[in-house]
Amino acid sequence: MPIPPPTLDELAAKQAITEVIHRYCRAMDRMDAELALSCWHEGGTDDHSPLFSGSAKGFVEWLWPVHAAMESTRHVVSNTLIQLNGDKAGVESYWTVTLRLKKGGDLYDVTGGGRYVDNFECIDGQWAIRHRQSLHDWDVVQKVEATMANAGPMLESNNPEVRPKVSARDKTDYSYRVIGNI
Repeated sequence: MPIPPPTLDELAAKQAITEVIHRYCRAMDRMDAELALSCWHEGGTDDHSPLFSGSAKGFVEWLWPVHAAMESTRHVVSNTLIQLNGDKAGVESYWTVTLRLKKGGDLYDVTGGGRYVDNFECIDGQWAIRHRQSLHDWDVVQKVEATMANAGPMLESNNPEVRPKVSARDKTDYSYRVIGNI
C-alpha cells in the first residue's frame, strides 16, 4: 500500500521539529545555554546515562562546565525520522560528536556516535522536546598529530595575509551576525 504524501501542516511540523534538533547542536557548540534550553518544553527531561539523567535544565547545568573545559565540540545530526501523532511526535536522529580536549600539552579528539530518540510535543504552536533519550553506539579517542593550521605543505595558503575566521564558543561567533539568536 503506498504511503500518502504529507500535508502542508505535517511538513511544517516536521520542519519545526528538525530546526529544534539543529538548534540543539548549535547551542551545544556555541555554548549558548539559553538556546539549548529553548529546545525543551518547561519540565522536559534528558537521559544521557550514565553521564546524566534528569531535567533538561539540570542536564545543561551539568554539561556546561564539562564542555567549557574542552577546546571545541562539534555536534552533527543526520538520518532524522519523524513520526507525527497529532500534537506529539516520536523522533529518531543519528548523532556524531567530536570533542577536542587538551591533556598535558597534547590534543585529543573523542569522536562518538549514537542516536537521539526524542518525544516531541507541540504546545501553544511550539514544537519542543518533552523527553530525550540518548543512545550510544560507538566511540574512538585519537591523539591529534596535526591540524589544518600546522599541516605544512599539505595546505598552501592562497592568501596568507588574510587572517582566518575562527569559530567562537559564544555569541561572538560569526554565525550570530548572520542568523542571530534563532
